[in-house]
Amino acid sequence: MLISATERNGTVKEEPWDIVTQGKNSYAIQARYNIPVNVALSLAKSQIGKWKYSVISSNCEHFAKWATGLNVSSTQVIAGTTGVAAGLLLVALFAKNPQLLKYLGGAVATGALAVLSSRAMIKSEP
Repeated sequence: MLISATERNGTVKEEPWDIVTQGKNSYAIQARYNIPVNVALSLAKSQIGKWKYSVISSNCEHFAKWATGLNVSSTQVIAGTTGVAAGLLLVALFAKNPQLLKYLGGAVATGALAVLSSRAMIKSEP
């Protein structure tokens, strides 16, 4: 069983691994907790049906970090906002006669690339 916050549910639920992952690649990571595992599990269970999922402020990474006592943040959200800012800056610096459409295109393209580059990847054995 897995306790997770998903956009699919809009909240935290405890479900079988295959239901949560829906056949998509999932990767276990070596995580360090700032609190004991039993406390993290208790915190996670306390949010079942209560956590309000939001891609920007309360996503699955936010939930996992919160439940394990870590600093609540999301690498994909940070990468996306940084990418959008970089795209706006690049258009401002290099586009001749920049217009709204060019700014939007640059922001979306670099933001999407940044989010994709921050996603978990399969790590090969050394």
